[in-house]
Amino acid sequence: MAKTSTKRGITRRDFVRMAGIATGMAAAGAGIEGILASRRAPAFAQERSLHFLLWKNFSPPADVEILRQGEEWGKQSKVNVKIEQINANDLPARSAAAIESRQGPDIIQFFHNWQNQYADALVDVTDICTALESKYGGYIDYAKTHAMLDGRFNAIPHTVVPNIYVVRASYMKAAGTTNWPKTWEELRREGKKWKAKGHPIGQTVGHTFGDAVDFTYPYLWSFGVAERDEKGRVIIAGKQALEALKFFKALWDDAMDPSGAGWDDSSNNRAFLSGAITATNNAPSIYLTASNQVILDEKGAPLVNDILHVPNPAGPAGVFHYHYSQQLAIPKYSKNVETAKEFLRWLMDKDQLTKYLRRAQAYHAAALKAYLKDAMWDMFPALKPFRDHILEGRHVGWKGSADANAARVVQNYVLIDMLANVATGKMVPEESLKWAEGQLKSIYGG
Repeated sequence: MAKTSTKRGITRRDFVRMAGIATGMAAAGAGIEGILASRRAPAFAQERSLHFLLWKNFSPPADVEILRQGEEWGKQSKVNVKIEQINANDLPARSAAAIESRQGPDIIQFFHNWQNQYADALVDVTDICTALESKYGGYIDYAKTHAMLDGRFNAIPHTVVPNIYVVRASYMKAAGTTNWPKTWEELRREGKKWKAKGHPIGQTVGHTFGDAVDFTYPYLWSFGVAERDEKGRVIIAGKQALEALKFFKALWDDAMDPSGAGWDDSSNNRAFLSGAITATNNAPSIYLTASNQVILDEKGAPLVNDILHVPNPAGPAGVFHYHYSQQLAIPKYSKNVETAKEFLRWLMDKDQLTKYLRRAQAYHAAALKAYLKDAMWDMFPALKPFRDHILEGRHVGWKGSADANAARVVQNYVLIDMLANVATGKMVPEESLKWAEGQLKSIYGG
């Protein structure tokens, strides 16, 4: 009777299975002896895997869809796809640890221009991005700027989360406000009335990834403030910035909720939905939560019927918005670069991206301009004002580039802290401006 294993401990069944691919292995420079000696199946016969790290979305149906898409592609491509979702405020530390240790997810989601801090450690995806532009048209300007450095794409522009003001119409009316304020001065005047009625403006100036940045940057731009010029020189210490800080102190004291100094991105959502505030700068998540959960107002009517979406007020330099972009990057340490590229090409195809955007209920727009005409906006007409102001954004670091240093300014909350110092009384405007100039010079140099 024949023995059931070879001298090397491999069963007859293993031997027969591997013998069928021995010729291919020999052609690649590895004979049957090499296969037997390894005591494992050849690498190309092993299951491929992919680890994708991204945030836990403020639109829960989007999470359901991205998980479904990962499973669908994994099955059809015979890849074990692991999609890991974490709090957005934890993404910077998690991605930094992965890049530093050269191990971790094969695909990482970045916000703003965060990934430009690690550009040399990321795979060049210019081929994918230019192919998408050729197929679908151009990207929204600031989304493209955030994803590029030194003429190459280090991440794929995926989505843009638009932010404008979300307002309780009945609270405005009860305080005698007939129309949404068109200027910051009008907002201070009317907001003072709202606050007196017990429903102030809710605004964070805390260390949180989205709302604090989405308010601070366009607010400063509307006063003509830039952190540096086209040559990269720090120029923030001008009369425009001082005027912006002095006015913000008045706006904060007269019209805003003081607890906002410590809010994260979910705090203003809760405050609005509970009836604590009249207005807040936010993404569509407040409306979607009110709609999906059928939240009722004080009179028992659907809260969504009392929600308005309106643009930022104007400053001396005009009206500006900031909508943070989301990019998908592949670290060079990944052992699955080609698999990751394959998945991202599929994910960015119209069939998949359209489903993702619509399942997210227009919470975010695509980074590609063509999707501004998508039928999604007719599916969620109350959110069209978000679409209408998407192209009014700028990139972080303006007037300079959205480089690694501009990303550090965002992640270190320098400009947000400049406002917070004044709002909380920690510093007077002149002191906070001088402090911010020092912080910027330590980052940008000069």
